[in-house]
Amino acid sequence: MKIFLSGCLLLATLASTAIAGPCEDRFIELFTQQDQGMPTKAFNTTEFKGAPPMTNEFYYLSQSHNMSVPVSPPQARVLTHGTVMYQSSDEGKTWVKVRDLEPPVSAEEAAALKLKDAETLRDALCDDDEIDGVAYERIAGAITLTQGMTTENRYTYWVRKDNGIIARAVYDTKAPNFEMKITQDIEPAPDLVLPVPE
Repeated sequence: MKIFLSGCLLLATLASTAIAGPCEDRFIELFTQQDQGMPTKAFNTTEFKGAPPMTNEFYYLSQSHNMSVPVSPPQARVLTHGTVMYQSSDEGKTWVKVRDLEPPVSAEEAAALKLKDAETLRDALCDDDEIDGVAYERIAGAITLTQGMTTENRYTYWVRKDNGIIARAVYDTKAPNFEMKITQDIEPAPDLVLPVPE
């Protein structure tokens, strides 16, 4: 009887390992991609534990050209263009330089940094989900990030099955001094045009 049970446990372990490999690969593929290869717009909700949620719209052309529009609480718009950050307090009519930024690292360097963090990946989960009649692939995993500070994170991605776009992402983060959850609802924005301050 013990031999039979041990055999069953071994088979179950091998089966789960075989399933976990492709799932972990899929998570790492999503985690390391720099962007979705197209302009996007997102509605983001940021919730720090013990504080009211904050919301903003985020418009993305590239790593070096994007804009955040705070919704709640309302604040100045922030635009990144090239290696400069700008701010607008009049809904984008005029822009004031805030500061210079470090040049963004290359896609290869960014992927290498993320691959290092991906070595901590655990508890990967891949399954199907449906939201409002739309079919999604849901991919999740726990990961430790070490850039800036060490944080424990649970990332979950919902990828539309019809077009392969990450339509929703939820990032749960625990740091020594805070807990935070960011939810992004994302859609393609092929005709997106962003300001180019002079």
